[in-house]
Amino acid sequence: IHCYLSKRPRATRHAHHYGGVANSRQEYGNIPESFNERSHFSLSLKTHSTFGLIFYVSDEAEDNYMALFLAHGKLVYMFNIGNIKLKIKSHEKYNDGLWHNVIFIRNRNEGRLIIDGLRVLEDSVPTINTSWHVTAPFYVGGVPPGKAQKNMQKSSVYSFTGCIKNFQLNGQWLSSISQTFGVTPCFEGPSESGTYFSEEGGYVVLDDSYNLGLKFELVFEVRPRAASGVLLHVYTNEGEYLNVHIHHGQVVVQMNNGIREFATRVTPKQGPCDGRWHRIAIIRDANVVQLDVDSEVNHVVGPLNPRAMDRQTPVFLGGAPASLLPQSLATHRPYTGCMRNVAVNEIPVSFSKAAIVSGAVSVGSCPEA
Repeated sequence: IHCYLSKRPRATRHAHHYGGVANSRQEYGNIPESFNERSHFSLSLKTHSTFGLIFYVSDEAEDNYMALFLAHGKLVYMFNIGNIKLKIKSHEKYNDGLWHNVIFIRNRNEGRLIIDGLRVLEDSVPTINTSWHVTAPFYVGGVPPGKAQKNMQKSSVYSFTGCIKNFQLNGQWLSSISQTFGVTPCFEGPSESGTYFSEEGGYVVLDDSYNLGLKFELVFEVRPRAASGVLLHVYTNEGEYLNVHIHHGQVVVQMNNGIREFATRVTPKQGPCDGRWHRIAIIRDANVVQLDVDSEVNHVVGPLNPRAMDRQTPVFLGGAPASLLPQSLATHRPYTGCMRNVAVNEIPVSFSKAAIVSGAVSVGSCPEA
């Protein structure tokens, strides 16, 4: 099945987009031994953010650290020497949405910040006989919740929103990405509001105030870019689950309520991959599940489970870890495309407050073309 929209919207080479959620980031595993003595980072940056974290690394206790961040639109490079904070701040603002080349260098007790090859800012403190040592990972674009707050004002510890390209350490590409949270390619061209699930795969876990139990109504809109993919997965430990996916032109709801598996499906006239937005609603009332796609409706009545219980369960959108997906699903692939206007029982869902945004997901904006 051919999709009207490309699976790979036009994007800047060697560039990633961060932000949309507070802890959007990539984590890089390998730190070279020489890093504790000296380092030379270079990158290009494009952003409209006034505040936000661009780079951070520290030791376990966060006594030794290095950071590059935005404050009031200016670039700030900071690291410690013993208990002295060395802080180099740009004179100009660089949050104008244009690409800027940034180099930040540490040589023991000396720091240097070079922007666009023109402005060289440097500072040092008299040598103190203290060793400086940090541990993996490097955080790019943001940090995990709670990190960096010991050393920085709160407004700057959250992810900046924008793109980084050509990120290098000592003239080498950083290659050892161990984890990604809410980072996509840096798409060019116009964007529209929504949450974008990029083809590299990822998912969003809603915070646990949303309960998809025995009785609920869930509505969302999608604009798929691939013919198959998991849109929603809710599971309970006992092997019970509810899953919504698209597969070769059909939208399918499949579930197991503890008695057996059952499913219902709708085949939209043009197929879900025609480049248009499609509204999907799933209405569950115990063993009855109704599926609406645009204006077409289907439903299934499963066996009644007298022991059925309502319990808080994680809600995954756009995909789920492979270990949670049952073998019997027609597809295990994550969804590729935009999703918007998600509501549970008529209450809008805010993705920016999601419990987890894992992998290549951009919260807040989708490429339009």
